[in-house]
Amino acid sequence: MKTLKYKSYIIGFTLLAALLFIINLSVTHQWRMPGPLNTGHEKLDCKECHEETQVGFRQQIQANLHYFLARRKTGSTFNFITPNNQDCMSCHARDNDNHPVYRFNEPRFKEARKTLSPQYCVSCHSEHSGVRVTSKQDNCRSCHEDLKIKSDPIDIPHADLITLENWDSCLRCHDFHGNHIMEVATQINQMKSPKAIENYFTGGADPYSQEKQTPSKSTRYPDKLNQDN
Repeated sequence: MKTLKYKSYIIGFTLLAALLFIINLSVTHQWRMPGPLNTGHEKLDCKECHEETQVGFRQQIQANLHYFLARRKTGSTFNFITPNNQDCMSCHARDNDNHPVYRFNEPRFKEARKTLSPQYCVSCHSEHSGVRVTSKQDNCRSCHEDLKIKSDPIDIPHADLITLENWDSCLRCHDFHGNHIMEVATQINQMKSPKAIENYFTGGADPYSQEKQTPSKSTRYPDKLNQDN
């Protein structure tokens, strides 16, 4: 009876190891994707965002088994490391960013970090969601409730819009990262429509401008970029 039990364990672990090996092959990467790639990332390979781990396959299985048995606090990803800000910046870094993620680590943004975690790219651009932006249009309220402008250029002052809690109006005039080459609206009737912004968030047409100050890179690997050109 014990022999049969041991054989069952061996067969089970062998099948599990074989399955994990197969789904971690580069040709089967789409099998383990949690969802569709976001707008602009559709043609990217996994390695563009997920660097390969230096830990061996056996150690990865052991780490996850110990995590399952509550013998360690965190699990281990298989084959690839979970992306971080630096991985995003390898293609999207720009010197003229109005809201760079590192700025939100300043003490004055303590409350914003609690509610939005804006210090992480994925807080607004959660990957495998099949869209461009995953945050809400009214998130500006978390940092700009005390905004004061001496010579306000728009026909309805920002202070009035804040009093009315018209927070979705921010992105109807302003590009969050400031990377679009565009004229900022000075009149309410020049604003983009909320529907146009929502459509842009979900992957639709760009309502701001087709011209960018710093276009994103198509790959994080210079050698690949040279080959494509």
